[in-house]
Formats: sequence, structure tokens, C-alpha cells
Amino acid sequence: MSPVPSPRKRSAFTLIELLVVIAIIAILIGLLLPAVQKVRAAAARMKCQNNLKQMGIALHMYNDSFNKLPAGWTTNAAVKPSPGYAWGVLIMPYIEQENLYKVMGPGGTNPDLITPGGPVVDVNTAKPIPTYRCPSDNGQDTNGLLQGFARSNYVCNREVLGPDVNNNPTNLAVQTIQDGTSNTILVGERDSVFNIAATIVRSSTTSASFEGRPGFKLNRPYPGSPPPPTSTGDCARLGFTSQHSSGCNFVMGDGSVRFVRDSISADPGADCCAFPAATGNYPFQNLIHPADGNTLTDLTN
Repeated sequence: MSPVPSPRKRSAFTLIELLVVIAIIAILIGLLLPAVQKVRAAAARMKCQNNLKQMGIALHMYNDSFNKLPAGWTTNAAVKPSPGYAWGVLIMPYIEQENLYKVMGPGGTNPDLITPGGPVVDVNTAKPIPTYRCPSDNGQDTNGLLQGFARSNYVCNREVLGPDVNNNPTNLAVQTIQDGTSNTILVGERDSVFNIAATIVRSSTTSASFEGRPGFKLNRPYPGSPPPPTSTGDCARLGFTSQHSSGCNFVMGDGSVRFVRDSISADPGADCCAFPAATGNYPFQNLIHPADGNTLTDLTN
């Protein structure tokens, strides 16, 4: 008789071995997660810079077409300061949004004919435009703090695009920026987490819907840690802010995109509500003034 085969032993992990494997996986995930987050943050920052690059090209194309930069918003002496269509609308034909521009702009392709007094919130002015959204900001598509217009994360330098302190158009052109185009900001960021962001048009609620101003600090332009400036009467709403780590992206007058760090020197007594911005040899304020005679070699300090 042949011997009865003994039952084969099945190999398996013990409970301790399983716990060790799980612990190792958890440690690896913990080590990799910060790296993944950094990669995502870098990708979002790069996409934001690409948005600003497109806006810079659009602003220059507009300047080439009309021999001037677009108005901050289309106001005039008869209706000022009633809101009109802002710079974000005026450059739409140059960011592949010409059809939407024609629907929104009653002046057709001539921005000087766009009638001030609008716009109103409708399906067109509430339509999100990817170029005007920073991927680091996960706010809603519409801005509930600014009438419900489509949210934007980018605001212009009013001292360049206007209007001036009397709400009259400046009609400044790229070639007339006296301090040099590489020393002057055209457009910068504003987020919707610590601030009220912006809109693609000029909201009648506040000029903060289209423009940015320097305070005593880039990013979080207020002392301490108060809640986000959700009031349209809060001067902090006019600051440049972002969800990027340690700074904000800007497009300069020459079309270049620069990441300016929070550590940039600014006037310690400056108020974001001040317009024009405080004078003096402070790099942050110098970047805003187009003709203060101060030029910069390093925008990151």
C-alpha cells in the first residue's frame, strides 16, 4: 500500500506580518504625500503663470490694435463712477473669448463705444472663464460677494489701466510707461479664501472687483489673523493675495510673468485704500507707480 500523503501546509501572512506591512505602507504614504502636494502646488502655480502670460499677450495685442492699453473699466465724465465693462471683458477677443465679448459688449469690436452703466448679472457675465481662474483657488464659479458675476482671480494695476483718481480714463499705453515696462505691474492675483477675489467685469459693489492696490505687505495685507475681508468696506479687499506659498504671480508691462515673494519691502504705513499708492522708495509701491522714477533689479526681496 502506498503511503497516505500528508496534507500540504498553506503559507500565509501572520497577523504581525500584516500589521508590519500596513505600517510600512502608511509610513511611505506619509513620506510621499508632502512631495505629491508640492508637485500639485507647483503645477497650479505654473498654470496660474500661464494664465497671466496669456493676459500679458492679450494686453499687448490690445495695445497694438488701439495704441493704448484697455481701460480699467469703461467709465466716462457723463456717468462716472457708474460701473462699465472692465479690462477683463475688453481683452476677451485676444484670449479666444471673442464670441462672449460680442454678446457682452454692446460696442462690438470698438471698446470706446461700449456704453458705461452696465453690465448686469446674466448667463453671460456669470459664465466662468478658465483663463481668469487660478487653480490654487477652489472658490465658486460665481462671486457671491460681488453681485454674482463670474469669479476672477486677477486684478489690474489701476495706476496703469485707470481710471484715475477722478474716475477719468488714463489711456496709458505700454510705450508711455516711464519707469520701464519691466518695472511696472499690469495684473496680479487675488484669492477668494483670505479675500473677496474679483470678477470678470466691474461690479458696482466695489472697485476691488477689477483692481488691486499695494498695502504694507504683499499677501494678507492686514495685521494679525482676522477673518477674511468679506466686507466691501474693508480696505484689505483691495490687496494682492494668493493661495500660493510665500508670494503672488504678476504680469509686468513687458509681458513677463514674475513670482513676487511676500518678503518684498513695502511701505509699513501704507493703506490698501490709498489711491494713488503711497510714494517713497519701497519696491512694492514702486512696482505700482508707472512714473515714480524708481526702477528695480530684484522683485523677489
